[in-house]
Amino acid sequence: MLEQLQNAYEKTLGNLVFVDFLSKKVVSSGGLRGLEIELSKEKACRKDLITVINHHFKNGEFNLAIELIDVLSKRAEYIKRLEKQVQAYRRNKLSEIASQFELEKVSVVNYDAKPN
Repeated sequence: MLEQLQNAYEKTLGNLVFVDFLSKKVVSSGGLRGLEIELSKEKACRKDLITVINHHFKNGEFNLAIELIDVLSKRAEYIKRLEKQVQAYRRNKLSEIASQFELEKVSVVNYDAKPN
C-alpha cells in the first residue's frame, strides 16, 4: 500500500501547476518540488539584490538604489506568497494522507516495533 501511495504521490506532483494571479504567470509546474525550487531561487535573488543595493549606496548612486529597493519589496511580497503556497500544499498533502489512513483503517506503528 505504501508503494502505491508513493506512486500516486509522484504522479500528482508531476501534474500540478500553480498560478500567481497578481502577476498573471505560472509560478512553477511540478508540485511541491517546483514551488520549493522557485522559492529558493527567489531567496537567492533577494540576497543578490541586497548586495547590489549596498553597492549602489556606497558608490553614491542613490536613484538606482531606491529603484532596486522598490524591486526588493515586490520580491519580498512574492516570497511571502510562495511560502504560504508551500505551507498550504504541505498541509493539504498531510491532510490527504491522514484521510487515506482513516479510510483504510491503517494503524501507524514505530519502525522498530516488534510484532506480537
